[in-house]
Amino acid sequence: MKETPIFEEVLQGLLKQPGLWQKLLLGGLLAFVPVLNIFAFGYLYRLSRAVRHSGRPVLPAWGLLDDWRALFMDGLRFAVVWLAFWLLPILLAVLVGWLVSQVGLAALSNAVLCSAFLLATLLFSSALYRYNMRKNFRDLLDFGLILRMSWMELPRLLVPVFFFLGLVVWLMPFYGFTLFAGFILLITYTSLRYRSLETRQSVSF
Repeated sequence: MKETPIFEEVLQGLLKQPGLWQKLLLGGLLAFVPVLNIFAFGYLYRLSRAVRHSGRPVLPAWGLLDDWRALFMDGLRFAVVWLAFWLLPILLAVLVGWLVSQVGLAALSNAVLCSAFLLATLLFSSALYRYNMRKNFRDLLDFGLILRMSWMELPRLLVPVFFFLGLVVWLMPFYGFTLFAGFILLITYTSLRYRSLETRQSVSF
């Protein structure tokens, strides 16, 4: 893997991981079920930390049976970031879009929703990496810094973000699998990208 990650190489690296399809199947099934989806979140959280530490695409073992409590707690950590920086902005955009459509501006409503999905995905990726740097939820309160991280990396993150959103929309009926698989790819690439910046600079962000 080069110092600056290339999206196609990251995708190929993930496809070569041993046990990929079994891990996707288990995670996708768990992601469909409320409460159990916290375990899928836990796996995604562990993935983000493993990639940041190793500097390469890697799929950690599930560990669902032998340390399910720790996996659940990791899922809650992931859920905090996901709810605050992905789901909440999208729900707010849905509300704004609905209000706008009530005054006859349906086209503007669609633009608001599309922009929200793009922005929320960027913010979530930056916020998750920011949290992983110190595992301190207080770091998530610096919204201005997370926004600057997202804006700084916007040109390089557009391809993985659009790939993620396209995958989710294209296979919406299988949302558990598409969200889980899409987040694996998105988190892997963005973690590698931010790690390349972090290791090149003495002062991170």
